[in-house]
Amino acid sequence: MNRSFLKVFLALAMLLAFTFVSASAFAAEKKYYVVKDAKGVCSVRHLKEKSAKSIAGPFDKKEDAEKSKKELCPKAEKKTKSHEKKN
Repeated sequence: MNRSFLKVFLALAMLLAFTFVSASAFAAEKKYYVVKDAKGVCSVRHLKEKSAKSIAGPFDKKEDAEKSKKELCPKAEKKTKSHEKKN
């Protein structure tokens, strides 16, 4: 009876260890980066590693990446047509 208990215990311990390692590896695999493309448009991407187009990162949370994007790539004010026309 002790031998079967030991086998079950070892099987459960190995399953628990595998689950923990795979979950932590999956969580640490990708990070958020702020990326600027050739047209100058910034976006937040979920990447494995930093690319040549990355301008900020890595961030653990998407909210932090969005905040950095707003600081690094502010939107230009759009001119309305009424301001362009002269009366």
